[in-house]
Formats: sequence, C-alpha cells, structure tokens
Amino acid sequence: MKDHAHHEMDHCSMTMEGIPTWMAAVGVVVIILITHLGLKWFRRASGPAARESRDLLNFPFFKWFVKLPYFPLLIQSVSLLLLLLVIATGLFGETKGNVAPVLTWTWWWILLIFLVLGFGKVFCAVCPWEAVASFVTSLSLKSRIKKITYSKPFPKWARNIYPAIFLFIGLTWAELGMDITHSPPITALLGLLMLFLAVTFAVTFEKRAFCRYSCPVGRISGLYAMFSPMELRAANTEVCRTCEGQECYRGSSMQTGCPTNLFPGSLTENTYCTLCTECVRACPHDNFAFNLRPFGTDLLKKTRFQWDESILAIVLLALTSFHGLTMTPVWQGWNGFLRAHTGFGPIVVFTALMILMLLAPMALFWGGARVATILAGESGVSTGRIFRVFAYAVIPVALFYHLAHNSMHFFMEAGNLIPLLSDPFGYGWNLFGTVGKTYGPMLSLGTIWWLQIAFVVIGHIYGVVVSDRLADKLFRDKSQAKLALLPLLFTMILYSCFSVWLIAQPMDMRSSGM
Repeated sequence: MKDHAHHEMDHCSMTMEGIPTWMAAVGVVVIILITHLGLKWFRRASGPAARESRDLLNFPFFKWFVKLPYFPLLIQSVSLLLLLLVIATGLFGETKGNVAPVLTWTWWWILLIFLVLGFGKVFCAVCPWEAVASFVTSLSLKSRIKKITYSKPFPKWARNIYPAIFLFIGLTWAELGMDITHSPPITALLGLLMLFLAVTFAVTFEKRAFCRYSCPVGRISGLYAMFSPMELRAANTEVCRTCEGQECYRGSSMQTGCPTNLFPGSLTENTYCTLCTECVRACPHDNFAFNLRPFGTDLLKKTRFQWDESILAIVLLALTSFHGLTMTPVWQGWNGFLRAHTGFGPIVVFTALMILMLLAPMALFWGGARVATILAGESGVSTGRIFRVFAYAVIPVALFYHLAHNSMHFFMEAGNLIPLLSDPFGYGWNLFGTVGKTYGPMLSLGTIWWLQIAFVVIGHIYGVVVSDRLADKLFRDKSQAKLALLPLLFTMILYSCFSVWLIAQPMDMRSSGM
C-alpha cells in the first residue's frame, strides 16, 4: 500500500490524508439526490408494514444463561478487570509506554459507539462502575438487593439528563483542550471519579439515579441505542397490564426490579433501559423477549419528545464534529489567527471556539425550524416544538458521523495497544514478546475512506426517513408537513455536506500513550 502518512515526534502523531476530492464530491451528490429523489421510495419502503423481530430468549442456552443469578457478575467481570488495569497502570505506571490511555481512549471510548450500533445498551449491562456500586450496596456478588442505602428520592429538579450533558461537554473540553487523553494518571482518576459518582449515588438515592440521569456514557449510548437492532421488551403487554405483583418493577425477595425506575412491561424504547435483565429474572410469567429488530425502530415509532434529549442530540452532533475539526489544519489556522489578533491564551481561544461550535448547530436547526413554522402557515405548531421534535432526526446523522470519525481512529491506531500489553506499566517488561514492534493500520487507507463516506451517507438516509416520519406525526395536514419538511431537510443536507468536508481534511491522529 502507498504510504500516505508522515510521522512526527509529539505523541507519535500521524497525519492522515482526508478522502479524495472526487470521493467527497460523489458523497455530496449522493446526499442531495437521496434527499430530493429518494423520499418517495423511502415512504413506500418504511410504510405501515408489520415489524419483524426475533426473540433471542427462544434459544434455550441463552435464556438459561440470562436467568442465572450470577449473570450480571459474569458479564461485568471482564470490564471490571479492565477498569482495574487502567487504574493500576495509570496511577502506578510510568508516564510513557503506559497502556491506560490507549486502552481507554483508542479502544473503549471509540469502540463504545460501534457496540451501541450493534448491541444497544450492552455497555450498561457490563458496566464496571455499576458492578462495584451493586457490590457495595448489596454486600453480595450474587444479589442486587440493596442492604446499604439511604434510599432518598432523587430530587425532582434533577430528574433529567442535563447533568449528563454538562459532564459530557466538560469531558470533551478536558479531552481536547487539556489533552488529558495522553495522561495515564488523569485517565485513571477519571475512572475513579466515575466509580465514586456511581457508588455515592447508589448509596444515597433509591434505585440507580446515576445511571438513569447523570452518567454521560449511559446517556450518550441511550440516545444512540434508539437506532440499535436489539431491544428488551414485554412479550405480551396484556400480561403485564393485568399482573398484580409487577415484580419486574417492584422487585421480589430475590430480585431488585428495574434499577432505573422503569416499568418494563410498558417499555417502548431503549433510551433508559440498561439491559441488566433484572426484569427477565424477576418476571413470574416468563413474559420478556430479547428481540432482534430493524434498525431505527425506536426513532420511527417515537411519540414522546423531551427537551433534554433534543439538546443532547444536537450536542452530540456538534461535539463529534468539533472533535474532527480540532484535528484539521483549518483549526490550527483559526487558533493561530485568534491568538495573534486577540492576545488571548490557548485555553481561552479553545473554549471560545468550542462554545461557538456548540451554538452554531443549534442556531442552524433552530433557523430551519423557524422557516418551517412560517412555511406551514396556520398549523398551530410552534418553532420550539418543531425544533424539539426534529432534533431526534439528527440522531442517525450524529451517530454515523461519529462512526465515520471513530473508524478512522480505530483502524489506524488500534495496533498501538499490542506492544503496550507486553509492558502495561512501562517498567521495561516484555511479557508477550511484542515490545519494540510496530503494527500498521488494520485496514488500508482506501478502505477506511470508503467506510467513512458510506457511514455519512447512511446516516443522512436514515435522517431523511426519520424526518419524514416525524413531519407526518407533527402536522395533521399533509401539505403542511411537506412544506415544513423542506427547510429541515435543507439544514440536514448542509450538515451532512459539512461532515463530508470534515472527512476530506487531513487529520492529525495524535496517538495516545506512546
């Protein structure tokens, strides 16, 4: 393969060429054609057909495994060991040649989004922080029933996901502005901070308030999981409606019931379910199904729209794009220009540009919603409601740009982990004989380019489909729905084209931990 990258000394940085101009142009043309010519076909293809799904609990071994009392501990054990490795190496290892940053930021943080795409909230099911919180509050490796807890009701004013949004923004600021992804001690301390929050919330409040409201990992994966092809649902909602015990929610002498205070019998989307499967083990009627289903099912069936979720959807889109932007020469140019002409330091300039990048997509989509209100005429639907509803349509756009960005990182940088595993603390060990060896990209640059452009186009396709479905729900009059849809699709085209432009820029990979 032709060598497209040059290596530098700072953090073993590697600049990767963006996709070729012709490929970017093809992507833009496909996005526009799909939006304008393909909408009728999408309406026919996503019409009122019966939803197909397949229940994995029909497989005897899988059902037996899920119903084991030790099931949560078994699936959490690997992630718990990895968390302990990150904390130990981060706190007690050398700064250079330490496995903690690469294991955390190049593997876990990047692969998390791929896991959500394929398996929904599976990380919440294996979450090491929840594993420790459950052990501390129950004093048991088998039972999740709390023995140590004050069981205070979570404050009503905090029963939203705004804390998770602010934590995510703060983490992104620290990651990109303070370069914490190259620091083993800070990486370990962040793991300990999440552990402290999970345990403190579990001991203080009833249920799992941290998981439900404040965990940025759970809330990001929760929003994206609406697109996932996996769901945990009641097999027969009528059985749940007539159930007097409601053990899946209230718990029993052996089971805790739903830890996020949901009634599993009426669950309609993945957002707040942690796939802990407590409901499966608690249900006396054996009335739960673990279904494989079409992608995007929750988004196409969505009927309840919340401001906090809508804001998070736009924030995800903005910050994922911002992450890509900070790796480009354009970003370096803006930074240099502002610092030279304002006299401000790098942190101030970075923070100002980050705030601008957060506000710009909100302004763009609010402007689209405002134009939609005007075009729809006397529909009685406010700009705020249009913005709140159509923010859900950008979830596929954000998810698939996130995948495009992460695929570049992972397939170019994942091999950095192999030599570090032989010497995780940086003490000079060579446990597996891989120290000193170099491993190239997992995929060719050309393959990564095609993956990136495909992800952006697929995200746009689903965004168009969800937009069309939401317009029909929002407006009773079909002509009003079509008119209102036009500016919203235009804003989506603009952002998808911006995503294509981003992946066409040279990217400074800034590999961690080497």
